[in-house]
Amino acid sequence: MRSFITVFLTLSLIFVISCASGALKQIEIDPWLNTISGSKPPEIDITGKWRDTQGSGFFAWGEGYLHQEQNKIRGVIGDYNINGVVSGKTVYLVFLYRGKVYYTARLEMFQDLLTGNYFKTKDKEQKRGYPTSFVKTVDPTRQ
Repeated sequence: MRSFITVFLTLSLIFVISCASGALKQIEIDPWLNTISGSKPPEIDITGKWRDTQGSGFFAWGEGYLHQEQNKIRGVIGDYNINGVVSGKTVYLVFLYRGKVYYTARLEMFQDLLTGNYFKTKDKEQKRGYPTSFVKTVDPTRQ
C-alpha cells in the first residue's frame, strides 16, 4: 500500500510539472511580446480608463487604467496587472495576478473599442482564443 501511494504521488507531481512547463512565465514576458508583436511602431495610443464590455460579474475582467509610453503598456484591469505592447494598431497584453501570468490577449483598436481574443498562457502562438473586448470610458468632468 505504501509503495502505491509513493508511485501515485510521484506520478501526480510529474503530471503537475509537465502541465505547467508550457505556460508563459513572468521572465519570458518581454521577449515573448517582442516576438509575437513583430515590433512595428505604434499607430495608436491606448492610455486611459478601460472597462470590459461584458459589464460586471464573475466572468468580466472589470475596469482599470492603461498607460502607454511609446510602444510599452503598463496598467491594471480588474484584479490583473497588465504588461503589453502596441504594434501598429494591434495591442498585445499579458494579464498577471500575484506575479503569475494567467492570460494573454491580442486586440485591435476601433475608435474607443479594443476587441479581439484572449488566450491561456500555454497558447504562446495565440491560436485558440476566446472573444473579449474593452471600451474606453470617458470622465464626464473632463468634457
